[in-house]
Amino acid sequence: MKKTLFAIIIISILSISTVYGMQIGYTNINGIALYKNTDYISNASKPLDLNTKLKIIDKKNDWYNVKTDSGTEGWIEKYFVTVPAEKYVVNNTSYKVNVRTSATTLSENVGQLVPGEKAKYIDTYHSWHIIEFKGEECYVASWLTDIEYETSSQIYLLYDKINIRDKASTNSNVIAMGNRYDSYEVISEKNGWFQIKTPEGTKGYVAGWLTTYNKNYYSESNLEYKRTTDDLNIRSGPSMEHEVADVLSKGSIVKIVGEENEWNKVVSENGIVGWCYSYYLNEVNPLAGKSILIDPGHGGKDPGAISYSGKYEKYINLEVAVNLKSVLEDMGAKVYLTRTGDYYITNKERGKMADTLGTDILLSIHHNALNNNDYFGLSTYYNTIKYTSPSYGFDLAKAIYLNAVTINGVYRDGILDRNYEVLRETNTPAALIEIGFMTNPQEEMNIYNGSFQNIMVHKIANGIVDYFK
Repeated sequence: MKKTLFAIIIISILSISTVYGMQIGYTNINGIALYKNTDYISNASKPLDLNTKLKIIDKKNDWYNVKTDSGTEGWIEKYFVTVPAEKYVVNNTSYKVNVRTSATTLSENVGQLVPGEKAKYIDTYHSWHIIEFKGEECYVASWLTDIEYETSSQIYLLYDKINIRDKASTNSNVIAMGNRYDSYEVISEKNGWFQIKTPEGTKGYVAGWLTTYNKNYYSESNLEYKRTTDDLNIRSGPSMEHEVADVLSKGSIVKIVGEENEWNKVVSENGIVGWCYSYYLNEVNPLAGKSILIDPGHGGKDPGAISYSGKYEKYINLEVAVNLKSVLEDMGAKVYLTRTGDYYITNKERGKMADTLGTDILLSIHHNALNNNDYFGLSTYYNTIKYTSPSYGFDLAKAIYLNAVTINGVYRDGILDRNYEVLRETNTPAALIEIGFMTNPQEEMNIYNGSFQNIMVHKIANGIVDYFK
């Protein structure tokens, strides 16, 4: 979807305020509660969204004492928290780089990074790095700066037979190969790729979406869902001798996050964690009974955006949509496509199709473009013009976004309210996703990579599950 630079300069920024000096982590599972104490029988908070930022106040055994930006405080098992490595933004140019109050060159200039100067990295948003500068959160242009890591910071590979290359490109030479949970010292990060040091001391590059900062099951595996066959106790440990933490009613659906003997570790729909005897749990498809319309944007006489290398957006939109359809069907959903080939449909017809089919949701698939190839990042969109309940479109856009941006090397570009016709011309809860900028040469290369697309569609599918749950 083609945009102009002016159209995206002024945007609302998700709050990411930081208490400096504290370690920061993020929830890596949706709908998890915080506890008053380091156990599962104490009082629990309301469930937290996936990717909720947590200030880590204290640590005790396998638990973190944390506080959210909204002020909720409590304890959480560390396995439900992803803690990124400590990073710095460095000015490696020969000139001064402006530091600004927001992610636009129109914002106030509050200082400069001189050549060689570094500042603590907080996040990347709308192609700008957010840094700690004189005790405040400020912004520097990503295309003028580099991200470097604290010495000895580690990343882990997520899969077997991962290529390590001599350059940050899928077209570069393979110099080594790693397997799942192999760890490497990470040196720097750029446009979704990590520069690493091999055990032999050689420097190489690995795609960020194939890595994780923390070895844990919850953030890096596809969740399994089960339904209770009777009223069922959740216990604080995997045996009948452990105390009852909660009671599930018959037919409740839980996420399975661990197993021990004949017991499953579960997260309930209200965020309670505990153990259930597996005999009383049956596997269930999380999207059984749901119908979904996937809209591959553009088509036919409308090519959509044109990528840095001249590719048409309409083709990659369809490719992603077909892949996503397969994943959603495996989860039990009935899935329709607005188009199955290269032909033109109006956006109004696409929106009305969801109403005619009576689907539960509509998701439109797009890839972004801009007349500036420095921009990158993933965004989702909703519309508040015609919905009976405006929150539905936002909830869907938010759930998909929060899952997608958990992928290393995928950067935040926002959850935005836009009057797009495909979203406006329907009474069905609808969202649109822009999976990166085709006009950025590095992000274009990532978008067309098969492993990237496979991981992305699974994250989108998980977001849809979170929306319904």
